Amino acid sequence: MYFLFSGEGKQDLGQCSNGESACEAGQYEHGPLTVIADQIVHAKREYSLLDKKNYGFLAERKLTDRAGGLKSKKKSPRLLPGKRRAKETAYFYSNARALASYAMEKETQLKDTVIAVLFRDSDGTASAGRGLWEDKRKSMRDGFREEGFATGVPMMPKPKSEAWLLCALKQNPYQRCKALERRSGNDSSPNSLKRELKKRLGDDPSRDSLCEMVHDRTIDIDRIEMPSFDAFRVRLEEVI
Repeated sequence: MYFLFSGEGKQDLGQCSNGESACEAGQYEHGPLTVIADQIVHAKREYSLLDKKNYGFLAERKLTDRAGGLKSKKKSPRLLPGKRRAKETAYFYSNARALASYAMEKETQLKDTVIAVLFRDSDGTASAGRGLWEDKRKSMRDGFREEGFATGVPMMPKPKSEAWLLCALKQNPYQRCKALERRSGNDSSPNSLKRELKKRLGDDPSRDSLCEMVHDRTIDIDRIEMPSFDAFRVRLEEVI
């Protein structure tokens, strides 16, 4: 198995150390959510993608460039914008199509199965007004399906990745974590998740420190019970 990740920032799925928008294991500085994915895979298959170094990364801008060159396809009624699929979710749909196209190229090159994990926050200043979490996640699934790619995995925290991490780090760890999903994803909010995470850790958390907290189970993924986290976990287990 080869894993292809696409995230938004260094504190979710990480970044390329070479400053490029695409990189392989040696130049991929993985984030805490990559460690979460690795732990889920290892629990299911006793296989560590991080140990095997069989993975790569594509930045958001890389998918944006590819999405702009993808040909429009004739949509079936179930994929057309309307009551069941808001126009605002096109961003997530096009990102999934772009990642799927890269993943299928990689499958041809490697002659191996590629698991593509697409991380996007569901609610924040950059994505305000892009529809509900369910619609956005479905649009990702539709985008993967449109390209005929069967092993795509939406990784969409509700409202953003800090909610998953705070489940373990808040004053009463792992208790009533569903309430975090109802919080605003806007970093400018007085009650922002990013501000609370900083408060709990006493400083702006680094990528390395967050990765270590997942590694040593300070953030224990087996105790996180949140619908958006469960949706990611179930889908990843399905494709592996």
